[in-house]
Amino acid sequence: MLKNIFFLKVMAEQIAKIISDYLEQAALERRYSAHSLRGYRHDLLEFLAYLEEQGIREPEKIGVNLLRAFLSRLLRKNAKSSVARKVAAIRACFKFAQRKGWIQENPALHLRAPKTARSIPPFLSEREAEHLLQSSPDPDWLLRRDQAILELFYASGIRLSELAGLNWTDVDFSIRLVRVKGKGGRERVVPLGRVAIEALRAYREAQEDAALKKSGLQAADREALFLNRTGGRLTDRTIARRLKKRALAAGLSPAVSPHALRHSFATHLLNAGADLRVVQELLGHQSLSTTQKYTHISLGHLMEVYKKAFPRP
Repeated sequence: MLKNIFFLKVMAEQIAKIISDYLEQAALERRYSAHSLRGYRHDLLEFLAYLEEQGIREPEKIGVNLLRAFLSRLLRKNAKSSVARKVAAIRACFKFAQRKGWIQENPALHLRAPKTARSIPPFLSEREAEHLLQSSPDPDWLLRRDQAILELFYASGIRLSELAGLNWTDVDFSIRLVRVKGKGGRERVVPLGRVAIEALRAYREAQEDAALKKSGLQAADREALFLNRTGGRLTDRTIARRLKKRALAAGLSPAVSPHALRHSFATHLLNAGADLRVVQELLGHQSLSTTQKYTHISLGHLMEVYKKAFPRP
């Protein structure tokens, strides 16, 4: 059980138990990434505090009007995207409670989340990607590790949490594939290019050399693909920090992130003529509409395709 939920159970025991059980079940089923789960936990505890403030201690007293009042308060101090996530968390939590038979109706079922602007995530041009991926001849295992991380990100388009969770057994060097455990525990297989495979091999050799030295690396996690200085699994935060440092050193924007590389991967594939549904499969998207946000093809490329394809140019 979560300590902060135990604290709030004194105020709203029934509702807090629903929230606690929902979060534990979601974590066990691995329906959300660790980042999403932290966000949902924060959102639901904020909602629980609001209910206590309003004197609501039983789930049956939660109606759509109370939820709309909470939504109105949120919109005064939060971005629409944050409020939309909070609404999704509340709706999913009560759907879980309804499925368990703890409540008869989901009070958040007809609660409308605010419409958010469809933003295009940042991405690199092909030239910028090449500049970022320029490797160093230095044999240091940490530099080889960072190079392998960048090459793997760009070659596969996987999520930050997916990359951090990879083990050596997930990579098939012979046929150049990586097995990825995505959202909800769903697995997919993504092909890798020759350059990415070579970067992984170079990293493995440098890591093994460091481990042989007396004062070198001592792997605490022998399964993990990417290790930190002390031999433990590299965290999401450290990976993002190392990428940002590399981007700044290359003279690129500090907005270059793991998601920007994922976006670049998808954009460059689509610009080269890849089928949208193939890219959807590679990215691990359940919905094709999620993949469509990557289809911001440049005007120059659009005109080029039009001239080649249209019978009367």
